[in-house]
Amino acid sequence: MGFTRRARDIGTAVAILAFTALIVARVGGEGGETITGAARAADGDTLTLGDHRIRLAGMDTPEMMQVCKRDGADWRCGVAARSRLAELLRSGSVTCRTQGRDKYDRWLARCEAGGGDLGARMVREGLAVAYGDYEDEERFAKAERKGLWGAEFDMPQQWRRMNGRPQEEAHDAEPGVLGGILGTLGLK
Repeated sequence: MGFTRRARDIGTAVAILAFTALIVARVGGEGGETITGAARAADGDTLTLGDHRIRLAGMDTPEMMQVCKRDGADWRCGVAARSRLAELLRSGSVTCRTQGRDKYDRWLARCEAGGGDLGARMVREGLAVAYGDYEDEERFAKAERKGLWGAEFDMPQQWRRMNGRPQEEAHDAEPGVLGGILGTLGLK
């Protein structure tokens, strides 16, 4: 009887350790990875770097089909945002630090190119709005009436809602296994 109980306790301990190792491996794979290389712009806030599709975290840009008004004339602000991101990506190697994934399975990341944060640059130039970060850059763009702030436009989230497009969720990384467990337990 003592041997059976001891074997069961050892088995339970091994199972707990294995489960813990799986959680650590899963959480470690969810974010914090650094990806570097040449990238191309998919739109104003999404890029492709190698095999990775990356959504720039903390900001939001007009959709490709979105049209704004500048000085009474139509301005394809979504196309302008993508064009500017493409130009910034051509400045050299891009380095992205992942933070998890969004509901579309894209990496959420902060990315740099040419020595600067791409999200900060896009917001500061008025081609993106703050969406969880970059509030100082947005205040600057508004004060200087740069890009969108010198035009008439609908916030990207509002435009998507009015045009039946999928809504972009807040840029919180998917919680992963550990985050899900902590959330269920009310500890997150």
